[in-house]
Amino acid sequence: MKTTVKGRNYNFCIVAGKGQFFIEATDHVSSRYSFINNLNAILSEFNIGINDKRAIKSQWIVSKKLGSLFFKKALKLLTDNDARVYIERRLDEDRNCGEWENRKKDFL
Repeated sequence: MKTTVKGRNYNFCIVAGKGQFFIEATDHVSSRYSFINNLNAILSEFNIGINDKRAIKSQWIVSKKLGSLFFKKALKLLTDNDARVYIERRLDEDRNCGEWENRKKDFL
């Protein structure tokens, strides 16, 4: 499963399948992107504790069933305007700390 949610400042690509789950956020202006599973706001929503090995991973290895559950949860979270605005603010803070080095290439 794969879908994209368009936010105010970011596009969010949610992917679940082939034993993995991740959320990739891409900044509209700079085209910089990051996998955001380990963002505290995301970890909190998914009830991932600090001692869980997934807390430090930006992409998670999961079962098909858990991937499907996480996909639905991420979609619900990111399509909720208030939740998405909150996450976008956290991402702005993260980017301002220089955490986002990767840039999507323009194919136009």
